[in-house]
Amino acid sequence: GRGPDNRAGVQPTPTPIPAERLDPSQQRQRLIDSSPGEVIMAQWGKGNVKELEGVSGDVVWSDEKQAGYMRFKGLAKNDVSKETYQLWIFDETQDPKTPIDGGTFDVNSDGEVIVPIDAKLKARKPAAFAITIEKPGGVVVSDRKRIADLAPVKPTST
Repeated sequence: GRGPDNRAGVQPTPTPIPAERLDPSQQRQRLIDSSPGEVIMAQWGKGNVKELEGVSGDVVWSDEKQAGYMRFKGLAKNDVSKETYQLWIFDETQDPKTPIDGGTFDVNSDGEVIVPIDAKLKARKPAAFAITIEKPGGVVVSDRKRIADLAPVKPTST
């Protein structure tokens, strides 16, 4: 097979639109649709930061794709010069003292916010997700003094 495969009468296929064109809400939905039964979902509950008690939303995560999204409603905007939000993935295969860093993110708009998860290590069996408030740039290990939200993963009913 030398050169491009130009079969007679076949029009070149249009270049697919890159996935980045989808907004995070559509990307999240696509992840759920593409791996039904395999995607885990967890609801945000209260953390230990009083200012953030009204937050709702969820986390979806696919072990297979090592991808996921956090969705928040009512998460306060943060002052990026002072602090950032950071996600931690508590994995059954990891020491609970060192949860997996799921990336830092900022909230700069009101209403619903959807944030892609940026796991620094492979998360095989997430047991819970937690958001902490950290210094800008995040930390390697959180002292967990300011847990904004905690989402325990409910066992999937199969």
